[in-house]
Amino acid sequence: MAGKEAPEGGPRIIAVASGKGGTGKSLVAANVGIFLATLGRRVVVVDAAFGSANLHQFVGVPRPHHTLAQLLANASVPVDQVIVDTGIPSLGLLAAEGDPATAANPKSAQVNKLIARLRQIDADVVVLDLAGGTAGTTLDLFLVADAGVVVVVPEPPAVELGYRLMRAAFVRRLRKVGIGAAADFPADELRMYEGGIPSPIDIRDRARDLDEGLADRVDAEMRRFRPRLVVNMARSKADMALCGDLARAVQRRFGVPVDPLGYLEYDDAVSVSVRRRRPLLVEHPESRVARCLEKVARRLVGRDTAELPALPASPETYYDLLGVDPGATEEEIRRANRRVREVYGRDSLVVGALYNKSRLDDLHVKLDEAYETLMDPTSRKAYDQALFPGGVPQAARREDSDNALAAVDRAAPAEPAPPPRPSPPPLAPDTEFTGALLREVREAMGIDLRAIAERTKIGMAYLEAIEEENVRKLPATVYVRGFLVQIARMLQLDEERVVDTYLARFRRARAATQPG
Repeated sequence: MAGKEAPEGGPRIIAVASGKGGTGKSLVAANVGIFLATLGRRVVVVDAAFGSANLHQFVGVPRPHHTLAQLLANASVPVDQVIVDTGIPSLGLLAAEGDPATAANPKSAQVNKLIARLRQIDADVVVLDLAGGTAGTTLDLFLVADAGVVVVVPEPPAVELGYRLMRAAFVRRLRKVGIGAAADFPADELRMYEGGIPSPIDIRDRARDLDEGLADRVDAEMRRFRPRLVVNMARSKADMALCGDLARAVQRRFGVPVDPLGYLEYDDAVSVSVRRRRPLLVEHPESRVARCLEKVARRLVGRDTAELPALPASPETYYDLLGVDPGATEEEIRRANRRVREVYGRDSLVVGALYNKSRLDDLHVKLDEAYETLMDPTSRKAYDQALFPGGVPQAARREDSDNALAAVDRAAPAEPAPPPRPSPPPLAPDTEFTGALLREVREAMGIDLRAIAERTKIGMAYLEAIEEENVRKLPATVYVRGFLVQIARMLQLDEERVVDTYLARFRRARAATQPG
């Protein structure tokens, strides 16, 4: 699954998987197949969700006459004889509807024979719709594909189990190539890792301590392992940007290249077409989600062998951490800092089951250090001189069409550039913290008030009232104290000084509003 060429004379195989059911992988598999067929390619979609087949409904076939079970039961049956016509030109279906219950758990030997039969299909492309989860059969089919696609929705369970699928697939890959020993961690040690499965970079680093040659082989497999990613049911701009965010986060934490294919907008056209058992691209070709599916399919086939952006070096530079060029302006750094804090916030969809508390704390420390260094002209100059002895390189920005991550970001509606923010205010041990000063510090750090609300769970109305010093809209003093502690922590301020000086003003202002 490394963007490799299909064997001579065989079809190119695309596998669509998910960490759990309900993410829309069958929708993606069916309509990617339909779209490629409309481009003139000979395509066969295969229902490989053993025991939970439903792909036939997404391509408009009510009751297939032939199924996958016939191939599993009889090796002499020619594979082309069990492919069902879908009524869509150039698109065939290898169904699994109506297969016996025993088909839900095929044996390893059967799966291996099936893989060989798939390579014999007379088609340009074969699209596999896999079962949700991390069963061995699912992982084996995912790994033999020339392109493995992971579908998630903007919900914690789907994202976290999507991470688990990638981890499990990589461990399975190591076992397939004969270096599974690198992933043989003691049971008590496995509990230390998110999801109970070490990431590729965890495996490589541990192998480095045991056997340098083994670590090099793991590292080589990391560079070949290239999952693709799709976010389904996107409702907001944040959901639309999630695909690129997840790809960057996985690359940072797992150390493997991830290809973000884009998002599918939430659209009622999907449920309408499913209820009618009609293919979406046939029933509603002008719908928003149909256009999104076409973009995903084009990226999938258009970037089969394209190079992904280089992974950050280890350890990452401050510029890598914030995702900016060495020639970035202060305003670009502020915007990048605000964005990276949203992506790696403690309640962010991105970090769940990707970072435990300790790892996330370490990352936040690095991000803080990077921002503070790059925003201080003197510190930045010294850092650049150490990092680039020959001089800071000119910003080598790739064209958007050549940059996979930029392409996905570009798919989401562009946000207008925020207005220039003030420089950090001077602070001293005897500084009196007012609402206006807290706002000034927050804005200088590039932190949006809503980001504080999402991370601390403090209501927006209370946060606004604190900055405006509107005591009539604030609760009892004990609650305000707790709010100030959390705000001070997020703004990296002296908690005790913030609480003492602000509450002194708060009490005076509240006393002045009392009658008599």
